Amino acid sequence: MNLIAPEPGTRLAALKHEYSVKPLLTPVEIKFHSLLAQLAGDRVHIVCKPRLADLIQHAKEPGAFQAISQKHVDFLVCRPGDWMPMLAIEVDDSSHQLKERRTRDWFVNNLFAHIGVPLLRVPVQEVADMKVLLKRLTDGWHTRCRHLSAGESLPIRIESGQ
Repeated sequence: MNLIAPEPGTRLAALKHEYSVKPLLTPVEIKFHSLLAQLAGDRVHIVCKPRLADLIQHAKEPGAFQAISQKHVDFLVCRPGDWMPMLAIEVDDSSHQLKERRTRDWFVNNLFAHIGVPLLRVPVQEVADMKVLLKRLTDGWHTRCRHLSAGESLPIRIESGQ
């Protein structure tokens, strides 16, 4: 095994573009993750920014992979042991009001309803409301558990405002 960690400023190869590292989460997402981790303890796995293509099976037909390959959700809560996705979470800031973003959100909402995994949309203003957050997470978890225990593959209906 080789550890590739050159001295700062060392260039290993010429690259066409300039790249630099940035934090994985925004300040609001960091705050939300801390609350989520506090609520969850070690009872679940919390995955940050998973790519949809890494958690969703798709038809082997033109366009299916491309429709999900460049999209992610902010957080995914998985069951321990088998890492089964139980619910996805999006922290919605003002960017979700943009037309392009609303189109993306509509697709993601319908995709998660189709696969039977609850998608919890948390407006940025509600990130610190532990009571509301705990209720919504619990409701989403129980909805997913009911679908898994019943062996259902029926879509979960998304209501507006959820």
